[in-house]
Amino acid sequence: MKEEGIITERRRYDRLEKEFAFRYTVIDDLTDATLDEMGLILDIGGGGLRFLSSRRWRKNEQLLMKLDFDGWQIDDSGNVTIQYSGACTSMLVIGAVMWSAETAQEDQFEIGIRFTARMHRDQ
Repeated sequence: MKEEGIITERRRYDRLEKEFAFRYTVIDDLTDATLDEMGLILDIGGGGLRFLSSRRWRKNEQLLMKLDFDGWQIDDSGNVTIQYSGACTSMLVIGAVMWSAETAQEDQFEIGIRFTARMHRDQ
């Protein structure tokens, strides 16, 4: 039974609350894409991420993102494991903006992204 005023989460993946910087750009032309925007990831999961941006993005805009995972390793099946050897794994992913919201801080926006594709990973 659903109680009044309670909103249930519809996520299929758990989220990891881990802040780290990343580079991204809106996709206009993949052959000429430069990762010229910087953002701060607030949490990340198998289906997407939430980050802070200095600009508001429109719903369904496609972003190309480079995610650098210090101390993390991604195996051949796509699973993430923690490595303490100082290794760094990078992934290029494409995601769609699902929502954006103003924050209490002026000129800061929270952006919700749903992953749509992984282009490649660097070891």
